[in-house]
This record gives sequence, C-alpha cells and structure tokens, in this order.
Amino acid sequence: MRKRINLLWLVLLAGMISFHEICKAQLPEFNFKDRDDAPNFYYDVVTYADEDTNKCVLWISVKIVYDELQFVRTDTSYKASYELSVTVFDQMGHHADSKILKSVVELNDFKKTNSRKDYSLSQVNFLLAPGDYELLLGIMDFDSKVTSHRKTKVQIPNYHSDRLAISDILLADSIITDESGQEIPLPNVMGNYEGDQKALFLWYEIYNPGNFQKARIQYNLINYKKEVVWSITRDKTLDGWKTVETMKIPRGELKSGRYKLVLKLEAEKQTVESTKDITIHWIGMPRYAFTMDNAIDQLKYVAKGSEISKIQKADGKDKERFFREFWEAKDPTPGTEQNELMEEYYRRVDFANANFGTFIEGWKTDRGMVYIVLGPPNDIERHPFEAGSKPYEIWSYYTINREFVFVDYSGFGEYRLVTPFWEVLDRIP
Repeated sequence: MRKRINLLWLVLLAGMISFHEICKAQLPEFNFKDRDDAPNFYYDVVTYADEDTNKCVLWISVKIVYDELQFVRTDTSYKASYELSVTVFDQMGHHADSKILKSVVELNDFKKTNSRKDYSLSQVNFLLAPGDYELLLGIMDFDSKVTSHRKTKVQIPNYHSDRLAISDILLADSIITDESGQEIPLPNVMGNYEGDQKALFLWYEIYNPGNFQKARIQYNLINYKKEVVWSITRDKTLDGWKTVETMKIPRGELKSGRYKLVLKLEAEKQTVESTKDITIHWIGMPRYAFTMDNAIDQLKYVAKGSEISKIQKADGKDKERFFREFWEAKDPTPGTEQNELMEEYYRRVDFANANFGTFIEGWKTDRGMVYIVLGPPNDIERHPFEAGSKPYEIWSYYTINREFVFVDYSGFGEYRLVTPFWEVLDRIP
C-alpha cells in the first residue's frame, strides 16, 4: 500500500506539469492552457438590458492574481503586462464580435509579485441581440508570450419583453457611489468570500414594463443540505422601467462551503426568480473543496484508510488541523501561500464531479478515479454507437505507456473500468 501511495504522489506531481493538456484529450469543455506555464485566470459573465436599443450588454470581468503574471524588474519597480482577448461566436459558430484589452501592472514591493491574494481586474462589454452565444477568452502574458484560454456558453435573454424581469446577478466585493449618484459595483468574479472578508454585495437591475409602483424581494441563502441559512424580505419602490437594486450579504456565522442564493421578485401578480452560487473558503484551504467533510472523504485516492479515519473522528479544530497537517506534509513548495499539489488534487475532484457524475458523484466513479489519480489522458477514443457493442471509451496515457478501457453496461453513462488499474500502476518502473 505504501508503494502505491508514494507512486501516486509521483504521478500527481508529474501530472501537475501536464494537467492543462486537457484540450488535446477531447474531454468535456474545461479551463485549459495552451502551455503548462500559461497564466491561470478567473472570469464572470453577466447580462443586463441596454436602454437605448432592444439589445443587451454582455459584461465580462476577468481576475488574474499577481502570482500568475511574469514580472520584470525595472530601475524603479516590477512590471507585468498582459493582453485579454474575447471573441464572441453566435449559435451557428460565426464570429459575432471581438475585443482586445491590454493591461499593465506595476508594483514597488517584490513580495507582492508572488501574491495570490492581490490581483489585476479587467473588464470588457459587448452589445448583443438576445440569443445563444459562445465566448472564447484568452490571457497572454507579454513577457513569457504564453496564453491560456477559457470557453463558455452564454444565453442572452430578452429583457425588453412585456413581463417583469431582472438582469443577471453580479456578485461584488464592494459598491461605490459616483458623483452622479450611480452605484458602481466592484466585481468579485470568483463567487466567494475570501479569507476574512466580512460581506459580499449583490447588484442587479429590475425591468418593469408594467410600470408597477412597488415590488417585494425575498432573498434566501441555501446550503448544500438544502437548508435556508439566511433569509430577508424587503419592499422596493420601483423607479419607472428600470430600477437598480443592491443588497449586502453578511458572512456572519456562515461556515465554509458552497451556497446558492435564491432571489424571488414579486410585483402585482407577476413573479420572477434568479439564483447565484456563492462559496466560502477556509484560509489556506483548497479553492475547489467546498466542505470539510467532503474534502476529507475525497482523500480516498491519496491517503490510507487509517489516515482518513483519524481525521474523520477528530472534533472541531482538531479535524481541520489534522487535515492541514496531512497536506502540509505533501506541499511541494513549503513556505509559500499555495499548496500546488492540494489545489491540483481538488481541481481534479471538482472536474470529475462536473463531468463524470451519474447516480453517484463523479469523483466516486471509475473515470473519476482514473482522472483524479493520473490527470487527463493524452487521447480518448469514444465508441458510443458501435453495432454489437456496449458504449465504451479507451483512455491512453503515453507518458506511462498505458491504456484504460471503460464500458457503459447500463446505457446510462455509468462507465465501468474493465482494465486493471492499481495493479498496472504497481508495475510502472
């Protein structure tokens, strides 16, 4: 068992180098990098109505932490430059619009160049007709000349109908009021409370073609157990066709985890709802682990049963302390803000849940197990409709010269591994 655990760490460490080769493996859509040293970034997309036309504004916010940028020392400071490119495709795959934005970050403190808390924020807007679109976002570091991309699909609704409507909800770190009295949100982008952050803010617009005078707004924050942990109802006076609404969401005693905010708006006999995902992270804990209990259970592929049991049986702060100690012992860069191995492991868990889940969570499936342990395959052969055969997939890993076959015996996407796995890994030199 110890040989298996040690080998797994070697595989994971090696896999960290090639993890973002995922685009070449033809897996479901995922955040990918063109090269392993390409900058990682986060983005948020919201839509709202344009008052002067029947179109909508597509508002894209992009955050990149300083540690992802290549800073160059100058005579007086440290400087990094990058380019944000956004291309919009319509539902037929045709080019609809595109923009390029160049940004420069200049710092006096060298330590900040390695910060994963400080960031650069870029924003770009498009004016588009209602419909379905696909976005391709790219960040290129001017010094390293490497690029990373994100792909996402966006549905732009028709806010100019004869029904009560609300725009997408923007999650903001703060909201300021400019000289004209307009409330301007600073986008949070990542959708979470970071560290000791005390509150987040909601920003959205209400569209009122019926010219109603008042509306009742109910906010419910729901945890992963589907329990309402925070709720408030307020009456709002509507200001003509468009009303801007903001709301403070205090962190209070909320525990670390993933939540869903449900907003319900009622005016006269019309009702409209919208939702927004919110996450609270522990300081120094993996971004992709959303509850302590889940994070401990998901250690299955990297820890012995006795290690997991020890952490599970601990109470309160001891449970978190044992969890931290487990990962600190595996940290490839001790003394830095980020534990790259821990982040990579839970990133893979999150991907498995998003792409391989059926009647059970994706990380518990056979494809999830192989993906978490080995990372994305170099190649995937899919055979979903061959005559006389159950659907199957062949995952190839060239670096270890191994293939793994998964068969969907039930026809419901429950692919089972038919190739020996741990035994094969034990024979790798």
